[in-house]
Amino acid sequence: MPKIIKRKRHYLTRFPIWFVAILFFALSPYFIGVLGSWLTEHYTGQPCHEGNCGWMVLPFFTFITLPMGALGLLIFLVIVLQDSLEIWGKQK
Repeated sequence: MPKIIKRKRHYLTRFPIWFVAILFFALSPYFIGVLGSWLTEHYTGQPCHEGNCGWMVLPFFTFITLPMGALGLLIFLVIVLQDSLEIWGKQK
C-alpha cells in the first residue's frame, strides 16, 4: 500500500486534509441539497420539499455515499495506522 504518513509532520498536514476530504465526500449530497433548497426557498419565497424541489432529493444519495465514505475512511485509517507503527518502530 502507498505510504500516507512518511514523517511525523505529515500528521499535521496530510492526515487532517484527507480525513476532512473523505468526510466531505460522504456527506456532500446532504450539504449540496440543503444549501440548494435553502437558496431556492430564499429567492422564490416558496417552501422547498421533496415534492416540489429537486434539491431536497439529493440528500437521499447520502445513503449511497455514506457507506462508501465509511469504507474509505476505514481503509485510510488502517493505512495511517500501519505507517505510524512503521515510523514509531524505526525510532527505537
